[in-house]
Amino acid sequence: MKLIRIAKGRWDVLAVVDPRDRCQVLDLLDGTSAGSCTARNFLSVLLQIYLPLEGPPTCNHQICKPLDGEIFELRGPRGLEPRVLFFDGDSHRIVCTSFAKVEVPRSEILASRELRAQYFETKSRSELLVIEEARRRD
Repeated sequence: MKLIRIAKGRWDVLAVVDPRDRCQVLDLLDGTSAGSCTARNFLSVLLQIYLPLEGPPTCNHQICKPLDGEIFELRGPRGLEPRVLFFDGDSHRIVCTSFAKVEVPRSEILASRELRAQYFETKSRSELLVIEEARRRD
């Protein structure tokens, strides 16, 4: 499994890279995906500054909502779209799987659960590949 580092502090914030070497979460932060500019900027600060220092805000349901116990969504202010899905990868790791433009479809939650299972399986084999993000974020 290939992951890209978005930020590192006390917590390591990573995002999944798909087989075509694309990362939905980086595309969102770069502004190449649809979504509210205000929400995108909020999520950028959350992923690059807040999460590396404080970890997932799982007790703040306005920003972070549990979807099925293992998968969570990060939301912009007042629930603005888009929303980033993630799971706690253990050892102070947050792994972002994808984003949804509006209400998160069940299929996206299931896909994130599969990525979580793949993450832990790959980690147990010591085959995780974490690459540093080369682009600078604003």
